[in-house]
Amino acid sequence: MIINAVKIVLIFLWLIIGVVLALVFLPIHSWIMIIWSEVALVVTGIRLEVSGRNHLPRGKPCILVINHESALDIPVAVAATRIPVRFMAKKELFRFPFFGWVLKWGGHIPIDRKNRQKAIQAIEKVSGKLIRRNISIIVSPEGTRSSSGRILPFKKGAFRLARSYKLPLVPVILMGSRYCVPNKTFRIRSGIVKVVIEKPVYPEHYENLEECIHFVRNLMIRYKDDYEKPV
Repeated sequence: MIINAVKIVLIFLWLIIGVVLALVFLPIHSWIMIIWSEVALVVTGIRLEVSGRNHLPRGKPCILVINHESALDIPVAVAATRIPVRFMAKKELFRFPFFGWVLKWGGHIPIDRKNRQKAIQAIEKVSGKLIRRNISIIVSPEGTRSSSGRILPFKKGAFRLARSYKLPLVPVILMGSRYCVPNKTFRIRSGIVKVVIEKPVYPEHYENLEECIHFVRNLMIRYKDDYEKPV
């Protein structure tokens, strides 16, 4: 309990430092995110085993498709890929002082979960600016955290975005993060999170969007099922 409390306090303090650095040094926001994420994982005792970094398109933006099973999925994805990225977050987070300012001024994408049309407009407005700056976008197509670890049905937003801008979709499968940060608890456990970065997928290579979604989701499910198999 004491060790866990210390971890939470350290993460909170590191978050404050990260917010201050991100506000002061906005031009290097991407690199601050990477450094912050890597240090946060060290503080929590979480180690990454990453494979497939060579599949990331260098010098070009992409859509990173991740599964969502813990509160640390974004830091894990940022630290694992080590490329300039922004992510989508519910619009309520943008209202918080300091942290919300970082999200807004850093160019992250606010999502209105209650208004689908506004969400689509926000995605299109901000994403275009990011893509022109060669910044990739992290998306969890499940839309919410999976409490069981099973990959939930995918929403189409990320795939539409990739098709509209002719960007590759890069599946990034996170395995083990839900054991390090159990859902609906304040516990942080040391451990290993395995991250597999798969080959880019291009929506235009499929007859329709549903076929592309089906391929990516099944690919990620196969990795997860294999990881969760009893030894």
